[in-house]
Amino acid sequence: MPRPGLRDPYRTRARAQGYVARAVYKLKEIDEKYRLFQVGQRVLDLGCSPGSWLQYAASRVGPTGLVVGVDLTPPAIQVAPPLYFLPGDLASLDLAAITALSPYFDVVLSDLAPKTTGMRPVDQQRSLELAFQAWDLARNLLRPGGHFLVKIFTGPDSPALAAVLQAAFSICRHVKPAGSRSASREIYLLCLKKRITPALGKG
Repeated sequence: MPRPGLRDPYRTRARAQGYVARAVYKLKEIDEKYRLFQVGQRVLDLGCSPGSWLQYAASRVGPTGLVVGVDLTPPAIQVAPPLYFLPGDLASLDLAAITALSPYFDVVLSDLAPKTTGMRPVDQQRSLELAFQAWDLARNLLRPGGHFLVKIFTGPDSPALAAVLQAAFSICRHVKPAGSRSASREIYLLCLKKRITPALGKG
């Protein structure tokens, strides 16, 4: 994180390139390394506001793809096909509203984070709960072979989620992109190629 008074190069770059938030470069770095997106894919973005991940995903899947964003706060960008927005949180979200747009997705993203309290154990636990909720939704909507990317605040209980995801995907990695602030405890669990059935003896 830049020291007070210093400009954040990621924020400056985002403004220059027309993105509404610096967070876009975290997703972009992961995509460029692991090739999350392809033209024509269907993408679900949980916690999408202000919308930089929507912008990037839409540019990658193109006009034949579909990107659905979910958040309590509407994104700060124009939403038009292939972009769609559904208001709500994971606890109250109507699954039928999502499946009306698409019965399945190729990629599910979750950049959800709790309102922080400053108490690390509390924030870590709330982050983990959000991540499990995101996975509960993703496992019902993600097609076999699809990918899941979820943010968590690392803590002593983080391996529990990693174990569940390792059983459900062929590849599961911990990723901290350069755009993540160095002082932040956030990491991303990148899960590639969802299995048709979970592996035995895991999770």
